[in-house]
Amino acid sequence: MSDIHEPPSEQGPSSSTTRLDLARELRDLGQQLEQSLRGVVESEQAKNLQRNLLAGLRELSTQMQTGLNSLKENPHVQNLAERGQQAVTHAQESAAAREFQEALARGVAFLKEQLASFNARQKRQEAIPADSAAQRLTIEHEDSSTTGETIRLDPDQQDGTASNLE
Repeated sequence: MSDIHEPPSEQGPSSSTTRLDLARELRDLGQQLEQSLRGVVESEQAKNLQRNLLAGLRELSTQMQTGLNSLKENPHVQNLAERGQQAVTHAQESAAAREFQEALARGVAFLKEQLASFNARQKRQEAIPADSAAQRLTIEHEDSSTTGETIRLDPDQQDGTASNLE
């Protein structure tokens, strides 16, 4: 990496040499990065960290299993779970839930129809040759530069005069 090459002003043999030097330098840099990362990963400190992390995860897993088992056996949690299931069942059977599901189904069906229509239009446009696809639109301008009477929509001003802004 100690060789620094100035880019040549014209294309020639020195240009290809510069590219070769750059490729060699990049390859050397990649090898050095690989060696550095291997050294870090394979170091004793990294191995100790991995062992400690695995031991901590095992302990966490054991504690979570113990906690979940005690929750499953707790009568208050069981009662709460049963009541929650009843509430979900009741909500699913309610008229509002059915109406919501029907409205959602209609909305999805409408969206599906619109997407099918859009896809059909896209296929039709793709089938049109490129030179006939461009539309030629002529805009005609009128010489009249005036507009009609302005009607005020502000209900506070009924006389049609402009209000003073403070």
